[in-house]
Amino acid sequence: MKPAALANTLDEMIRETKKGHLNWQLELQSTDGLDDSVKHRITEDEKEWIVDECFISFYCVFRGKKYLMITYEHIKRYKDQVRSDNLIFMPPLNVRFFDVGILSPYIIDANAVLLDRFHQLWMLLMDSYKKNENRVSIKFFDPYE
Repeated sequence: MKPAALANTLDEMIRETKKGHLNWQLELQSTDGLDDSVKHRITEDEKEWIVDECFISFYCVFRGKKYLMITYEHIKRYKDQVRSDNLIFMPPLNVRFFDVGILSPYIIDANAVLLDRFHQLWMLLMDSYKKNENRVSIKFFDPYE
């Protein structure tokens, strides 16, 4: 799917979610919140960067079609410097792995508009989850298991 088409689909999904017409299943795997001592580190530019990774799987049935979309954020920190890369994947329904290598054939070119739509969707779903509206289920995975 082209980024513009996916952004338009996400706009529609956001509207339908606000109306209470969509149910979502989220799966999340993140190193955020873990102690820095257990996080992966890489050396670049003669600096040792601490790496955080976050995968979020979004699944719903929209207009009779099943959608699986996975976002990935790779965040590097060195003192007060932060660098971040974002990827978006639309794999087949049976490919639900949190592994960039496995997901790479299903990558969608992420642009600022598309990343913004995913952020809007995430915020909306978190708000719904906090309100216990029973339209969002979340499953958490340990990144080191």
